[in-house]
Amino acid sequence: MNEDGSAQSLAERVLSGDNRELQLLVARGMFPLPAEMMIPLQIRLSGFSDEEIATAASESLESLDSEIAAPVIADSDQIEVISYFAPRTDQPVLAETIIQHKLIPPQVLSEMATGLSPELQEILLLRQDAILEQPSILDRLEENPDLSAYAKRRIGEYREHLLPRERRPDADSVDEAEQEEPTDEEVEEAITWARQEPTKGELDEVTGLSEAQIRTLPVPVRLKLSRGASRTLRNILVKDKNPMVAVSVMTGNAMGDGEVELIAASKIVPDEVLETIARSRQWSRRYSIVHALVKNPRTPAGLAARLAPRLGVRDLKMLSRDHNVSEVVRSTAARLYRIKSN
Repeated sequence: MNEDGSAQSLAERVLSGDNRELQLLVARGMFPLPAEMMIPLQIRLSGFSDEEIATAASESLESLDSEIAAPVIADSDQIEVISYFAPRTDQPVLAETIIQHKLIPPQVLSEMATGLSPELQEILLLRQDAILEQPSILDRLEENPDLSAYAKRRIGEYREHLLPRERRPDADSVDEAEQEEPTDEEVEEAITWARQEPTKGELDEVTGLSEAQIRTLPVPVRLKLSRGASRTLRNILVKDKNPMVAVSVMTGNAMGDGEVELIAASKIVPDEVLETIARSRQWSRRYSIVHALVKNPRTPAGLAARLAPRLGVRDLKMLSRDHNVSEVVRSTAARLYRIKSN
């Protein structure tokens, strides 16, 4: 029997109830199993009618290191596993992993919203797809006692520009047929109208529109086009004057480090794009991207200063003499250079 078959057989044996001693060992986390197999089994056991087994599994999961659980959640395609840890919003690593998972039900995100820290609120607000499907996420966020000024402002922007009018709180009625984002037919119609505008700037080979024509498209259409966009269209929309469209480019596409580095160094993208890159666990681990952000004079000074400690001695020395960046960033770099070079 292959390895997958053996694992499946063991899982079935644990859940069958034929061997209670085995169930208790797994529930307590004392059976030699990899985390990706142990955690889903413990979640299943936590719902068993056998109180001793259920309690042991729940307590084991409660004490589980978030650094162990997070990769299992990220790689899982089981809603039960992804959602189980959602109430633990006090553990940032777990909460961020859950929020960013594409399979997490929007209703679960809505339930999490009231307990998120300001940093996690910002990550949740990047999930425009979930907010479109479950606008109550915004309502629940507003109930959060720690709602940040940034999140409050972004919620207002979403209600003004992202949600169709029928889904806003002041709507008199709701028409189900008009609730969703623009249909493919509506997008095509908008593109047809845009083609009547003068051609200017870079040309997107997929839509056949120039940069100037793309700018004339309605915000909901630009938002939809920003997800799964071509490289050329991403390059145009990441500079969009509407920050939601620009940020959607970063969150709705698979992008290589080289492309992200170029965006991080850009002086014409919205500040929100640079903040999104800095908040990403994936991108903020790449030295070249962090370096580009810190050197970029458009990066908010406070954010650049927080990232500066990740730079090496040579780059800190050069940054301390770079008059293109703010005095705050230069002085921070100079101080860090003195510390690291000794």
